[in-house]
Amino acid sequence: MSAPTYPNLNPYPTAQPSGPTPPAAGPGSGFPQRSGLAGIQPNSYSSAPGIGPGTGAGLRGGLPEEKNVAQLVKDNTTIYGRKFQALLDRSTPHVLERWLVTLGLFILFALNVVLRQGWYIVCYGLAIYILNLFLAFLQPRFDPSVADDLAADDVEEGGPGLPGANTSKSAGGIKGLLNGFSNGGDDEEFRPFIRRLPEFKFWYSATKATTIALFSTITRATDVPVYWPILLIYFLTLFGLTMRRQIQHMIKYKYIPFDLGKKTRYGKK
Repeated sequence: MSAPTYPNLNPYPTAQPSGPTPPAAGPGSGFPQRSGLAGIQPNSYSSAPGIGPGTGAGLRGGLPEEKNVAQLVKDNTTIYGRKFQALLDRSTPHVLERWLVTLGLFILFALNVVLRQGWYIVCYGLAIYILNLFLAFLQPRFDPSVADDLAADDVEEGGPGLPGANTSKSAGGIKGLLNGFSNGGDDEEFRPFIRRLPEFKFWYSATKATTIALFSTITRATDVPVYWPILLIYFLTLFGLTMRRQIQHMIKYKYIPFDLGKKTRYGKK
C-alpha cells in the first residue's frame, strides 16, 4: 500500500499570484488579488534582529551609554583602592620590613631638613603627631584609671559603686566591674593587654604622616620661617612630661605594654 501524497503548497505566495483575472469593473476592479501571506519572506525569524531596548547592558536608545568623568574616576578609584588594600593585607605579617620602610622615609625627610635648612615647623608637627600615636600605642584600650574615677564618682553621689566593688578593698575599678558579672573565680582575674592603638594602625598612620611630610619638602611654600631651637626645647619638654606620666601609669597599674615572653596583666594595684 503506497503512502498518501499531499499537494505541494507554497506558504509564501508571490505579490501577484496566478489566478483568475480581476474584474474589469465593479468592486475590486484594478487591484490584483493578494493573499494574507503575500510579502512575507521565508525564514524571516533567522534574520538579524535590530538593536532594541534591553538587548544589552549599557545601551540607551541603541547607542552605548557614555559615562561621565566623575563615574570613571569613581570606578578607577575603587579598583586601585582594592589593590592597595590587598597589598596592605599581604604586608601585615612583615612587621620588621614595614618599619624599616617607614624608617627609611623618615631618614630621607630628616636629611631634607638638615641639609636644606628648612621645614622645621613640618618636622615639629610630624614629631608631635608620632608622639601622640606612640602614647596611644602604649596605653591599654580599657584604662583602669577611668573605671576607678567612675567608681569614685558613683560612691560620692551615694551609689553603691561598680558591681562587686564592695566585696573587698582591692576589688575596685575594672576588677569590681568584672566580678559583678562573674562568679568571682580567681581564673577570671586575668585581663590581657589590648592596646588602644594596634601596631598595624600605628605603623600605617606614622608612614602616611611621614610620606606627607616628605612630599611637603618639594616646595618652599610649606617652609614657614621659625626659630627651631624653641621648637626643639618645647618638644623635649613635652616628651619628658608625657612619658613620665605614662610610666607612672604603668607602675601604678603594673602592666608592661611590650611582649617580653610573659603574658601581661594590668589593672591590679
